[in-house]
Amino acid sequence: MGTHADIVKPLPELLGQHARLFGDKVCFEDRLTQVTYRELERRTARLAGHLAGLGVERGDRVAVLLGNRVETVESLLAVTRASAVGVPLDPGVSEQELTRLLDDSGARVLVTDVACLTRRRTLASRPGLTVVAAEGGDEDAGGKSPSCAVVAESADGAGGTGGGPAAVVGGVSRYEELAATEPRTPARDDLALDDVAWLLYTSGSSGEPKGVLSTQRNRLAPIATGLVGILGLSEQDRVLRPLPLHHAMSQVVCLLGVTAVGASAMLLPRFSVAEVLGELRRADASFTLLGGVPTTYSALLDAVRGEESGRDGGGLGAPALRGCVSAGAAAGPGFRESFEAICRVPYLEHYGSTEAGPVTMPAPDEATASGACGRVLPDVRVRVGGGPDGRDTGEGELWVNGPGIMAGYHNRPEATAQ
Repeated sequence: MGTHADIVKPLPELLGQHARLFGDKVCFEDRLTQVTYRELERRTARLAGHLAGLGVERGDRVAVLLGNRVETVESLLAVTRASAVGVPLDPGVSEQELTRLLDDSGARVLVTDVACLTRRRTLASRPGLTVVAAEGGDEDAGGKSPSCAVVAESADGAGGTGGGPAAVVGGVSRYEELAATEPRTPARDDLALDDVAWLLYTSGSSGEPKGVLSTQRNRLAPIATGLVGILGLSEQDRVLRPLPLHHAMSQVVCLLGVTAVGASAMLLPRFSVAEVLGELRRADASFTLLGGVPTTYSALLDAVRGEESGRDGGGLGAPALRGCVSAGAAAGPGFRESFEAICRVPYLEHYGSTEAGPVTMPAPDEATASGACGRVLPDVRVRVGGGPDGRDTGEGELWVNGPGIMAGYHNRPEATAQ
């Protein structure tokens, strides 16, 4: 893996290729389960076929309301294989905001978990919405919430032996039966590189969240030039990801970046200093990249600094770790120097946005100025400010053009034009 053409191709092709090359290699794992590349290809194909059986047409939106777990990855890849549009949502969102996002997206199907359905009892009866529920979901209860029985008990004897949509109980389909049984129709697998594949909502820091539409090319092109071309992401990498998968940075760096190159990732349910350090310092740990935001790394820095005398300056204590990838906000003056001196790992800050994807990327072995966030990606053009003649003025808004730029805002032609 390494050239642009290797990576910028439809996801079903990449999945098929990796199933052949890395069949038994674990690609994603969480606290409870793991999936190999061969299983990922098969399970996403089955899910995609069953989504069509549940009435998902080409271009329909499918919302995914799940935490950091293998099923989140499978669901979002399966939606692409159904030639539909994946809408990852924050499981912690309020009831009112969830209703607004489901209304705005027009989602036909919602993939969630039993714990969420138990908390949000109106979801299963929402008009025009088909629900698919995975087991468990309450990570604080060890991954399987006591409420799993709500769907599972009522499903006893409901069947699910293949040849069509698996057991549907009160309008709720059981996720694992869809992933494990053959559908009547195969996955469509014909979503073009420039067709809309995802709808991600912005944080809403400047007004209410807007739905950002992106294509496979929008996301895979900067992965090829930035994550692979500059950061050196390859099938040799093992990523530790404690950040939410519904966020654009996680989509690019973890979900699609790992999938595109044949790497592997461990998904933590949430960030905690103890858990991250525990994973990095396990005797059999082989993590090469850690994903985070400045607050993640600030907390790690404080923890390592506090124990430094006891650890003899051992830093994060993860010998295979070659970089800590950060984005989402600027870390501030001098942070990188402090982090690298005490944690003993390169701090790799890059810049991007939900609308533009990654715009810059630092190289692990390259000296950068204090406060810098890497080089502008190949094929990307940036302009700072912009006077009446369109020239770079050196300050003001950052204007970006390149293959990672979104297809537009969902149902907001005026905002798109602006």
